[in-house]
Amino acid sequence: MMAERQVMTLDRMPTGVERLDEILNGGIPRYSTVFVAGLPGTGKTILSQQALFANGRQGRKGLYLSTISEPPIKVLRFLQGFSFFDPDLFGSTVVYGDLGTPLRAGGPEELLSALDQMIRDNRPELLVIDSFKALRDTIRDLLAFREFTNDIAIRLAAWEVTALLIGEYSDADVREGPEFAIADGIIYLYGTEEVEKQKRFLRVMKMRGSSYYAGEHYFDITKDGITVYPRMAPGVVGEYAVPGRRIGSAAEGLDEMLGGGLYESTSTIISGGTGAGKTLVAMSFAVEAARQGKPALYVSFEEGAEQIARNSAGFGWDVPGMRSRGLLDVFHVSPSELNIDRHAYVMKDRAERLGARMLVIDSITAFQAAVPDPGKYQSYMWAINDYFKRKGVTIILTSEAPGIFGPLQISAQSISFIADNIIFLRFVEVGGEIKRTIGVLKMRGSRHDRHLRELIIDPPRIAVGAPLTQLGLVSATSPAATFEQLSQPEAVR
Repeated sequence: MMAERQVMTLDRMPTGVERLDEILNGGIPRYSTVFVAGLPGTGKTILSQQALFANGRQGRKGLYLSTISEPPIKVLRFLQGFSFFDPDLFGSTVVYGDLGTPLRAGGPEELLSALDQMIRDNRPELLVIDSFKALRDTIRDLLAFREFTNDIAIRLAAWEVTALLIGEYSDADVREGPEFAIADGIIYLYGTEEVEKQKRFLRVMKMRGSSYYAGEHYFDITKDGITVYPRMAPGVVGEYAVPGRRIGSAAEGLDEMLGGGLYESTSTIISGGTGAGKTLVAMSFAVEAARQGKPALYVSFEEGAEQIARNSAGFGWDVPGMRSRGLLDVFHVSPSELNIDRHAYVMKDRAERLGARMLVIDSITAFQAAVPDPGKYQSYMWAINDYFKRKGVTIILTSEAPGIFGPLQISAQSISFIADNIIFLRFVEVGGEIKRTIGVLKMRGSRHDRHLRELIIDPPRIAVGAPLTQLGLVSATSPAATFEQLSQPEAVR
């Protein structure tokens, strides 16, 4: 009988960086040599210091060795401003040393001898050399530098330490640098210069013998150090929660128009021009969900929680009471401060803590403005939709449609394909009076009213009224004369 094969699992060392360990599938594989690369100012040294102090708090000794870049005293000076810095660990569990002096005094051989001695004296579990790129700049002979990096790799393996080698490397350096031949892993940090502020991103380019979450992940640097926000991506396995029950609206007559309400765990786009009533219709679904004991997360880019509560009070909707009972959470973000990479993760986390059964985003046009790249915008909207539908959450998205009386346009960036249902709001002129109207363009898996009807917004009443044919609108040339005209494929862009 054959003996069962035993699968060896890699022991991991935490990075101390929030959510980076998730990306690394548990942390850095122990005894590996990982390059932390990036241009100056991208956060490489901060990342390594967080890892040293996080492991130091768990009793793992760390050794930080500077080369010919910043001396340890300068690093310590700026570290004291971060919350992860612990003076009680300094000098005992987290030790600082210098490799620059032996390198200048006796070259690579003297540096290797000093490295051996410092590892022997301190027996660290985590070693940081900052900057390794500076060593390449000092050892100009390519063959000598290759031999030097091989000697470093042999010593690290013999001493059984986990090593972070820090360097000011560009993309081209990572692809071509001879030192990367010894790399078990590569974590690359980079930034983008924009008008308002720099955005920083992290990418795991390699991690030998380990899976990791690939792609571009946004991160912030604050007084707490680096915080990573893993990118949201559509799932590739599993099924969406199967719609069963329906969820209604607090707007009078809207459930009947929708054939009984929206199916749970579906996505709906509410599209309309400025002032057409998108926010109120969206809020009507959130209010009804809360009344049924199904918590709703309302994400707003235009109105804060107090303003939403004030505007809703006229319709008898007790938004403050729902919030106090944990049935409604209003999350307001100014479009000028919106970062879609971070916001998507925060929104997901907030929904999980609330136990949300409904998510309203008012409006997705703000997402579009924050992401000039149409492909990335569509990818994020798909990922958000995919994630929440798999969780069985009902999604309501409002979308600003250009124009007031012009041709029907659901979305400026062609994301209507993600919606199971599409509700549109428009203005029409009836006898010299401007009226709001509402129609259902699409409702997957359900019968629905195909009439274009009046939308009555007259506090304390919000209601679906009579079809336009009963209001005296008979001109076939009117921009919104009949639902049949509006629902032609060429009218929906």
